Amino acid sequence: MEYLIRKNASVKTSLAELEFNKERLEDEKKYYDWEKDQLIILNYYEAIHFNESSKDELFMQLNQLVTKTHVNRLAYNSKTRNYLYSIVDLQIDGNLKSIYSGKEKTPEQVMKEDYETEQKRKEAYDRLLKSNPNNEVKIQEVIATIESEHMYNCEHVVPQSWFDKHNPMRGDLHHLFTCEKECNSLRSNHPYHDFVDYSPEMKAKVIKTQCGKYENSKFEPESGKGEVARATLYFILRYPQEISRYSSKELGLLFKWHTDYKVSTYEKHRNKAIFDIQKNRNPLIDFPQFSDRIDFTLGLTK
Repeated sequence: MEYLIRKNASVKTSLAELEFNKERLEDEKKYYDWEKDQLIILNYYEAIHFNESSKDELFMQLNQLVTKTHVNRLAYNSKTRNYLYSIVDLQIDGNLKSIYSGKEKTPEQVMKEDYETEQKRKEAYDRLLKSNPNNEVKIQEVIATIESEHMYNCEHVVPQSWFDKHNPMRGDLHHLFTCEKECNSLRSNHPYHDFVDYSPEMKAKVIKTQCGKYENSKFEPESGKGEVARATLYFILRYPQEISRYSSKELGLLFKWHTDYKVSTYEKHRNKAIFDIQKNRNPLIDFPQFSDRIDFTLGLTK
């Protein structure tokens, strides 16, 4: 499916694009054309030797591919979030689904909420500037408070604080997902975890608005485990040794979720839509069966 994508789109323009794109979500083939994407995939990975390469060679080959083809490196701003809401994260019914809770909202509602958040942040920043602050530490503390009090409906699967909000990681759509503010806040920058005593039916105090379980600075989402696992593995592949929060043990959890929760049509749609925008792809979505043929430990900090 071809989407209407314009650079430098305003909120108004993004809403118009959204209507154009939603009109084409009439059936599954228009949402995601498997046959057409297979041709793109074959061409994209033409030089990759999945079966012949060693694990470390395959990691390096894929790292070079997803880096070289990452032509359009987006800043993290309202334009990038509007790409997410109006194209990338659309479900087949034209709605958006929060990655951790599964709660649905219309794209129009999410974009409106983010626009209001943008205005509230701007007002708070203006007040900060008018106060003539001269203490850099205090300024950063106030900015952090503003950002935590006025959050967007967008989750960085790899938390921004783990890579000091650097680009191009910050605006890379492959690890950005629609996420209601409450769940975004609950997850914060805590690593993922699999709690032995947690199931979706639990009503414990640590369960918040069906987002998941938080305990001892660890977080297990209610839904989206396969998606976040593959997005995180992509991040490690694309940006090796940029984050220090993962070890071989944490990789094991990501592989478990990757195996337990299969790639969905929604993820394939996302991957194709991001390819149309950024020009690179997530190999874990295109070839999930080869995850154990890649030495992801090369992407961990020593």
